[in-house]
Amino acid sequence: MKHLVFLLFSIIAFAQSKPIELKIDSLKTINTKDGIREFTLQYHIANLTEKPITFVLNTTHLVPIGSGSLRPNPYYKIYENDNAIEVSSILTDQREIRYFKDEAAYKTYIDSLTLHVKSQTPEELAQLRKKNFLDNIQILKPKETQYFTTILVWDKNRYHRNGDIEYYIEEKEKHFLELHINLMAEELLLGFSEAEKIELLKDKILTKGWFTSNKIEIDLGE
Repeated sequence: MKHLVFLLFSIIAFAQSKPIELKIDSLKTINTKDGIREFTLQYHIANLTEKPITFVLNTTHLVPIGSGSLRPNPYYKIYENDNAIEVSSILTDQREIRYFKDEAAYKTYIDSLTLHVKSQTPEELAQLRKKNFLDNIQILKPKETQYFTTILVWDKNRYHRNGDIEYYIEEKEKHFLELHINLMAEELLLGFSEAEKIELLKDKILTKGWFTSNKIEIDLGE
């Protein structure tokens, strides 16, 4: 019995010690005339402590959780009932949508991006990585809450594939959206020298850890 009480106390203490709350506030749905469904997502990140906290997070847009574990963005995850759909292409962040008149225009755009990256020296790329790291540093005052709004787009495509695994989004099943943030420090500085890491982390105590939001139902029906 003593062990059970201690275990329960430890669980409660751990829950109360979490410094950050990540929570979805609302998800509004609009069907556009061109057959696209838009989801306006509102969520917040709150500092639950009595002290300021600092962390690295790019809040300009969301990325699918399967797109890479070292991206310093909030991730979104889709469920069909209780099962995660391990596909990165279901929703698109409105910020990332680009339209091309034909395949040639698309290829020209991709080639221009590739050429731009290849034209940069290793020193220029390193400076860009340093700048991105510093630009993504967020500071929340004690008990401060920051609110965010983003638009996710679904083209109503139901068939998706991840390697050898095929997924079909069932019209009559319930679907849910969940957010995650993976707050990192050293992992984002891979490839930098120890002197550069010390320089970038100077006078900074960064909050790290994995935080998960509540789930909210998302309309992927007819």
